[in-house]
Amino acid sequence: MSIRRIAKLANVSTSTVSRVINNHPYVAEDKRQRVLKVMKDIDYVPNKNAINLSSGQSGIIGLVVPYTRNSCYDQLIESILEEATLHDKKIMLLPTYFDKNLEKDYYALLRDKTVDGIIVTSKTQDDVFLQELSQFGPVVTTEKTKLPDIPSVYPDRLKTYHTVFSYLAELKSFKKIVVSVSRNKQQSYSTELKMTVFSHYFPEVDVETAFLAGTITYDDGYQLGIRLFNYHKEPLIIYANGDEVAAGFFKASQKAGLIMGKDFYLLGEDNQLFSELLAIDTVDFHLKEVGKKAVRHLISHSKKHEIVSCSLIKR
Repeated sequence: MSIRRIAKLANVSTSTVSRVINNHPYVAEDKRQRVLKVMKDIDYVPNKNAINLSSGQSGIIGLVVPYTRNSCYDQLIESILEEATLHDKKIMLLPTYFDKNLEKDYYALLRDKTVDGIIVTSKTQDDVFLQELSQFGPVVTTEKTKLPDIPSVYPDRLKTYHTVFSYLAELKSFKKIVVSVSRNKQQSYSTELKMTVFSHYFPEVDVETAFLAGTITYDDGYQLGIRLFNYHKEPLIIYANGDEVAAGFFKASQKAGLIMGKDFYLLGEDNQLFSELLAIDTVDFHLKEVGKKAVRHLISHSKKHEIVSCSLIKR
């Protein structure tokens, strides 16, 4: 049924029906109620595409993630989905798998108004690209960027890394240290930051040797753990990039017949069930809080930066 028919039944103009359908505030309440009653009586369902075209809004937020198979991003994705739902927004999940061209294609969705805004959790494009992209709509990152005018909500990794490496430097009974990361410092600002702080507390250690890139999953941690435990016979510190990866290291230690806390010290990230069940110390970046605040930043078109405090959890 057309809005002309609804207008006739409600005894209002077609423009009034259009304003009610688009939730326009300037409609007399008695007219609004008459239109809504007619729509209910005839079981009228508005055309969402037409409404979106009229309002210039799609009601969709693009969420750029590196991958969906890693448990640490599950926390972030889940919190963003929950918060978006509270604001009557939908999420379009955009996994890049660190493919620079694919990521660039996703950003085109903002230019053509397929999405109303984009939340970037991890990126391959540089900050200047995001800065230029923001002219087409709101962009919020959950990582610290090197340009101050890109809005962001991110964990206080700098302070956290100082806390972590200061603590690890005091574990004198362990002679070696290895830090696993997903990407190298050329690809990830977080890795670059972590390496810089590491060098402050472990000046005698070759940072390029201590940092091992390419670990993302449980199996990555397990395979790397097998190699490490076969090669290093002295007590070893392992700082894993995620509790899922840490669980892989733990499984490898069992195969090698090693005892955590005696033969090696293991630290994970993200405070997940893996570390709780296995009693592995972890770093909580409070990603659920980051995700919720990122959605609010985007919807409100905030230009601010918000830093979320982190915690070192000792089991």
